[in-house]
Amino acid sequence: LALGANIIAIDIDREGVWKSLIEKARNSCGTLTFPLSKPQNEISSDEELFKCAGSNLLTKTPEIANWICTVHSDKALTIGNYTYLDGALHVQLALACDSIMERLCSERSDTSIAFLCTPTDCHAIPKDAHDAAQKNYKNAPSWQKAVEGMVGGMNIMGAKQLVKNALKPVEESGLYLVDGIVAAQGPNYALAKRLQHWRAVVAHSNGHIVSSNIAPSTATKSVVSNASFAAAYNGFSLFKSMEVMYQETSSAVMLALLINDLRNPESVANPQNKIENPFLLFQSGSFHGGVWRCAYKCDSIGVTAAMYYYLNTYKAAVFATVAGLVGTVNYIVKGSPL
Repeated sequence: LALGANIIAIDIDREGVWKSLIEKARNSCGTLTFPLSKPQNEISSDEELFKCAGSNLLTKTPEIANWICTVHSDKALTIGNYTYLDGALHVQLALACDSIMERLCSERSDTSIAFLCTPTDCHAIPKDAHDAAQKNYKNAPSWQKAVEGMVGGMNIMGAKQLVKNALKPVEESGLYLVDGIVAAQGPNYALAKRLQHWRAVVAHSNGHIVSSNIAPSTATKSVVSNASFAAAYNGFSLFKSMEVMYQETSSAVMLALLINDLRNPESVANPQNKIENPFLLFQSGSFHGGVWRCAYKCDSIGVTAAMYYYLNTYKAAVFATVAGLVGTVNYIVKGSPL
């Protein structure tokens, strides 16, 4: 909106959501088009507008697809899926959005599609990223090697600890891969994101522009509200190449990449530019935050990172507790706390 875009917005039909969106649109140089539950000429106030705006992607999927097909039909359309819900609802929502995208691509040939990929997924990576991961593993600090020697490969909280990141290339194709999947995010999250990959590949092969770049781990409110994830994020900087971004940074970079994909005819997003493997579509515009180049797999560093954060944050309390325990043991054994 701040850049003057014409946006067709679909979001849940809740008054507070649309009050915020409409006010942002009014204070911008862009335009906002959205569905209403009753004719616009029958709406007499802002309060009524907020109540009537929006729709539910899970329960009104066909109706939403029908409506979008008729909106600004003389203009090229880019449809982006930036949705999320917890658990199995995420998969259902991904399927709903996928069906809408398929419908739009079949009825409007100039439709382009967009996603934000997660770095915590399995991706094809360039050889230099693989080599950097090898180098970072070889040159890992001695304390990381020591921790790896003690708990490396051990399953703690559902994840194997400090597992080497660099994988052997795929036989025959020679493609390099990174396994960035984080078990704590669950199978529903992985499947929902994989569905987006498949839609991107199919649409690109059918001649549509596809902007599907990898966004970095970002300290959003929804993520850092989880104490475990917040602690791990705060300790990621211990591992060379890993960096968690602020939301403003991620948003600015991903918007720039989207604009480049849509406007630059030389972008890999343009289907006229052939690629050797369809999954290289997600490689060139990757802003992965270091997951590809880290010495250890992303899923295997969270516990160590979180422990460092807790120890560093509460070191005074830890020191006091240890000192108290030592004093207690001394008193029991020697009759003196010293």
